[in-house]
Amino acid sequence: MLTETYLKKHFVDAYFIDNERQNIEILSTNEDKTKVFPTIIPFDENNDMFKSLTSIISVDELHENTYNKKKEERKLFEDQIKRIAEKEGLVKKIVEDVDSNFFKLMLNFLLSNKQEHVDRLFNFKIYIFEQDIVKNSKNESAKTAIRKSKTPLEALKNFITIWEESN
Repeated sequence: MLTETYLKKHFVDAYFIDNERQNIEILSTNEDKTKVFPTIIPFDENNDMFKSLTSIISVDELHENTYNKKKEERKLFEDQIKRIAEKEGLVKKIVEDVDSNFFKLMLNFLLSNKQEHVDRLFNFKIYIFEQDIVKNSKNESAKTAIRKSKTPLEALKNFITIWEESN
């Protein structure tokens, strides 16, 4: 049984473990402080262990601990999902610095007539038209030229025309 005296020496953390906030997990150490063990108690003001706990931390602190624990669990969960997705090749790892491979791929896309690049041309044109500079442009002939572009480089060239007019 957790007492106030024991918790003063061995308390580690406490938080709610259910959405209804009816049960609390208390983490405390053993006598020689080499191990941490959990104890689950009800959120009941008449419960002796609850009274011992609230002599160490307030109910507000208990809610704050719960919030921080859930926030940390969420971050760990998201990090794990990212690692799994990267490992499985579902997403490419994003690096802070642009490496030379990016430039190689970009020029390969812009200058190539390979079928896979022509297939991506449609998506590239959509991306160009989503840009505010193109949406707000009055140059209908340049917009038409982007739509009719046969290569990514041609589409980019016409985008640059619009961009230069706006600057």
